[in-house]
Amino acid sequence: MHLHRIQLKRIKSLAASIPRSLFHLRVQTRAFNVHHDTISLRLASRNYLRTRKFLLMFYNTGSVLVIFGMFTAVALLVWTMVSLLSSTFLRVTAPDTSASLLKRAVEVTTRATTYSRVTHAVNPIIPGLTVPLKHLPLILLSLCISQIMHESGHAITAAIHRIPMLAAGASMTFMFPAAFVTLPSARVEELSSLDRLRVVTSGCFHNLTLWLILLAAGWSGIGQRILLVGYEDVFTRGLIVAHVEADSPLSMHLPVGSFLTTLDDLPLHSSRDAWSTYLLEPNPAVYKQGWCVDVSRLNGEHGTCCCVDTDSSTSSSCFVSFESTIEEYCTDPVPILSKMQNRCDSSTSCLESQSCIKPREDRDILRITVNNEGAGTEDERIVLWSGPRYEVWEQVQTTHLAPRFGIIPLGLPLVFADFFQYLKLTNLSLYLFNSLPLPALDGSQLLIILLEIVFTKWSHTPSTMIDIEALRTRGSRSYERRVQQVLRTFVLIGTCTLLGSCVMLGIIEWMIV
Repeated sequence: MHLHRIQLKRIKSLAASIPRSLFHLRVQTRAFNVHHDTISLRLASRNYLRTRKFLLMFYNTGSVLVIFGMFTAVALLVWTMVSLLSSTFLRVTAPDTSASLLKRAVEVTTRATTYSRVTHAVNPIIPGLTVPLKHLPLILLSLCISQIMHESGHAITAAIHRIPMLAAGASMTFMFPAAFVTLPSARVEELSSLDRLRVVTSGCFHNLTLWLILLAAGWSGIGQRILLVGYEDVFTRGLIVAHVEADSPLSMHLPVGSFLTTLDDLPLHSSRDAWSTYLLEPNPAVYKQGWCVDVSRLNGEHGTCCCVDTDSSTSSSCFVSFESTIEEYCTDPVPILSKMQNRCDSSTSCLESQSCIKPREDRDILRITVNNEGAGTEDERIVLWSGPRYEVWEQVQTTHLAPRFGIIPLGLPLVFADFFQYLKLTNLSLYLFNSLPLPALDGSQLLIILLEIVFTKWSHTPSTMIDIEALRTRGSRSYERRVQQVLRTFVLIGTCTLLGSCVMLGIIEWMIV
């Protein structure tokens, strides 16, 4: 998808352009040209000589990192194509042994086993398919910020090399925003190969720099400290329900703002990632105690269980003795698991007519302890969930930050966290994607400069002198130009083929899932 383009062509009109189509809107302005010229004059003066030298070293480092990013991006494309080929082959040739299973069952069993070894280096972000549709505004906002950061790199390096900026602007294709700066191509071509390398790679380097800054900010926890100004960390008390999917059965039982204290018998304050770990990892349920139940209520005989049948019409579930898993029973789990009393460590803790039991490990029953007020155990109640635990993680969002003031939204930290992740991802994506040797991207200009440096051995001269020298050395340089053109065409076609193959295989894999 083409989201960015640097325009290095002369333009006749710098006024706001009239859109040719409703699907493509474009506006540009010369309001920033004066500020750009001011920065360029200051960097050329002796008072800012050290600043200019520092910026040259800074963007020299960026050029090296963007060259590395170009090779890395191509390697990721190759890896993605190979992984897509292998996964598509496995899906097409795998026997259809799960035709009678439900869709969720196929996702849990087949994907977790057959395709667990297949990983893709690149996964697309598609609102409504791979990410929630409600995240679309966050994605577009992060994309706008990332592209402004990208274009600022080209503007700054142009100012360093005394190249005027003709215009700056933004465009909208369908719903995807893009930014651009327009530079005079003749002035750019007059630069040496290294200077042009700085101008071309500075945009990707800015995206990489912002990504590294965001990584450092996340590692330092500065965002958490800022949020604590208006929020209180209630991790020691449990987690707060921040959002529940509207079509989820849990929406009636887990109101927004209620406290969740335990999952089964696991306290949620035991670790920061207890919620995700317990719901996503296929570990046995944690039961520190059992329940005392009258033996007369336990149907079935020792060593057997009525729940071996797959009949979903019955409300009974399998239980085992808390002391020995060999003893199995079958009974209705709701009257037992919904109570917080009658807990036991062994049958000796119960009455003579009772037995200490717990749910069998293969039963998909989850106990969620809820406290609507967030304080005291007298208001606690139990919500039972029957089904895979990961579905609770998908349908319920929790947070450990409670607003200090009533006017502050409860879900703001989650929105901030999502936006932070998308901002990191868009900057990393622009750094890698724009460094690819593809037409209309920075990578194509980067490829031209690299081939020029390799074949001319760093001896590129300004374009005003090339015409004079070409009259004398036309025979020796024509062969080099042909080799460069052949190599450039080969790399561009190869990269386009890789990208097209990844898109086509991704669509095929999505259709056969």
